[in-house]
Amino acid sequence: MRLLHTADLHLGHEEGRSLAALDALLEVAAREEVDALTVGGDLFDSATDADRLRPALRERFADNPFEVVVVPGNRDADAFGGNVDFGPDLSVLSTDPFETRAVGDGEVVGVPDRDRLGEELFFSLRDRDPEDAVVLVHCTVDVAFGADAAGVDEPASYFPVQKATLGELGYEFVLGGHLHADLYQTKLSNGGLFIYPGSPLSHSWAETGRRHAVLVDTDDDNVRPVNLDTYYRDRFSESVRPGEGYDLIDRVERWVDGHAEDCDLEVHVDGFIERDPTTFDERLRAVAGPATVRNETASIADALDHPIYADFVDRVADLDRSEYEAVDDTDQLERRVLETLARLIEANEVSGA
Repeated sequence: MRLLHTADLHLGHEEGRSLAALDALLEVAAREEVDALTVGGDLFDSATDADRLRPALRERFADNPFEVVVVPGNRDADAFGGNVDFGPDLSVLSTDPFETRAVGDGEVVGVPDRDRLGEELFFSLRDRDPEDAVVLVHCTVDVAFGADAAGVDEPASYFPVQKATLGELGYEFVLGGHLHADLYQTKLSNGGLFIYPGSPLSHSWAETGRRHAVLVDTDDDNVRPVNLDTYYRDRFSESVRPGEGYDLIDRVERWVDGHAEDCDLEVHVDGFIERDPTTFDERLRAVAGPATVRNETASIADALDHPIYADFVDRVADLDRSEYEAVDDTDQLERRVLETLARLIEANEVSGA
């Protein structure tokens, strides 16, 4: 089987962008000549969105050289209880506790929306022949993710399952959905692979960076991410040190220039600068272009002119460093003193010069 795997489109949320992401996925699936595009849950943001988008989707899920295989997730489980005619190419694996679909020379085993795995389902899946089959499931694996990794208003503990448990099932590939943050894959105890593709577009600021789908070829055990030309958010965050303001501005400019047009960017900088704060801020915003800028830098100008710093510099110059093995990089030492003094001045804990 040759599959393109994705999840969590949430069609209906930011409707134009989510439909554009679906179009991008269909285009990639055709280009890569896959047997199926698999969706690991939450194709829709809600059942209401599914009904409203049905006419638009019937056109998209027709006449493709592959089929689209979907399992219901926690947000769209109700979308597949009645009229599931979203186009002839779409197959929904919604039968509890699981449903199978022959794809190419293999089989997709779909586990629809549920609260937990449970012993009955575990043994039913384990006792099947896992050869030439992949599991498609919407779940939360282990707990090694931030609370916002599942996206806005998504329960991070939905359908909890341990990686060790998935390994005991014996399948070569378990294709997941529910965590939006980024592409994530991990080896299972049986030598198989669990894959979260991340959402194919950014639904919130918890999902940053260019988005991906995952190409899975079960015949040669080949797995590779595929870049998507879809909407995303990204954030530049860095602390600047005294004397490095110009270098940071150059890095921001290169970072902004390296992004696609359909994205929202945020630039956050803090730290300390030697140059005039107003000039620095103006230059930073000029190179940041369309990005939102949060400039939380502080000037060390007052610290440079402060008698405490002047006294420190004189003392270091007179210091016999042969007696102090720990004193090596005096430039770094002076920078730290400047930063500390600047913080104290800003907090009014040290009077001005």
